[in-house]
Amino acid sequence: MTTPQNPNPRVEADRPLMRRGKLVGPDGGVAIWWMGDDLIRFTATSEDTGGEYAFWVDRPPAGVGPPKHVHSREEEGFYVISGRLALNAGFVQAEVGPGTFFALPRGIPHQWTNVGDTHASVLTFTAGAGNEGFFLELGASGDGPAGERRTMPVEEINARTLRYGVMYMPDSPDPLEGALPVGQGRSPTLVRAGEGERFYAAGATYTVKASGPASQSAYTLTEVALEPGARLPAHRHARYEEGFYVLEGTVEATIDEREFSAPTGSFLVIPWGVAHELRNASPEAAVILGLTTPGGIEDYLRTACHSLPSPDQDRDADLERLEIVGRSFGIAAADEQPAPAISGRF
Repeated sequence: MTTPQNPNPRVEADRPLMRRGKLVGPDGGVAIWWMGDDLIRFTATSEDTGGEYAFWVDRPPAGVGPPKHVHSREEEGFYVISGRLALNAGFVQAEVGPGTFFALPRGIPHQWTNVGDTHASVLTFTAGAGNEGFFLELGASGDGPAGERRTMPVEEINARTLRYGVMYMPDSPDPLEGALPVGQGRSPTLVRAGEGERFYAAGATYTVKASGPASQSAYTLTEVALEPGARLPAHRHARYEEGFYVLEGTVEATIDEREFSAPTGSFLVIPWGVAHELRNASPEAAVILGLTTPGGIEDYLRTACHSLPSPDQDRDADLERLEIVGRSFGIAAADEQPAPAISGRF
């Protein structure tokens, strides 16, 4: 029997790295109807990310949202693409709109509701992964039309959630009733549109929405605005798992020598060790949302980037600096093997 040849010798050379990067289009991933009429599309699950994170797009109808609950294992984050949500998390109570990000620490009870007149669109992720199994187990296939709205008693939900480290509970006037010791001393982080720590390099503006400290170093979330012709240079990470959701425009990507075109609503899954480059080849700006696990890559941005763009910006010089500084953070050019970070992070 003839053994088929591997079409990509670099994958053969990296035999321990079994996962490959991929593009999930706007209508791709695994879709389910949650509780009848809430369409959830999973773009990255534990299998895709080595258990580091899960990522999905939620389209809740008006008046819909998860009941009060608490996680014992995962850090959770939400980014509002469209619509308005009423958020209750610990002592944080707010109505939030598009461009808002909120980080929910494990151990802190929380809930949110779509208070708009139509469907909202909400990006949701957990770091680490695994909680998505609860939805995939109970949800109906998203291939068909929506069903009737239904609910499930808290007792019945909790009978199924123990294996996923989540506990649901009735509403209570005490916002911290049901809080877990693992969340003691922590609070949700609310970052509205336009807010965040900002950096610039080579035509890309990086706005950090949540850094390692906000997530106990579980993840970093960054908005990246790419000017026409700007790119994230080809590189690979010694440790970080990455995922990029395209918020605006179209991004061209090279992942492990494969070419992808990612329009708005697409998601790029990039495992550690896989070479990748992202480019904005269009005449309009493009905006992507980057999730990196574990947290800490913001230290690289602080070291390698400018605080603001300058009138005499030199993209080539910026790209060279990104490459040189990256070697100290376990980030190498695509044709190099990344070295351990001297800061202790990878």
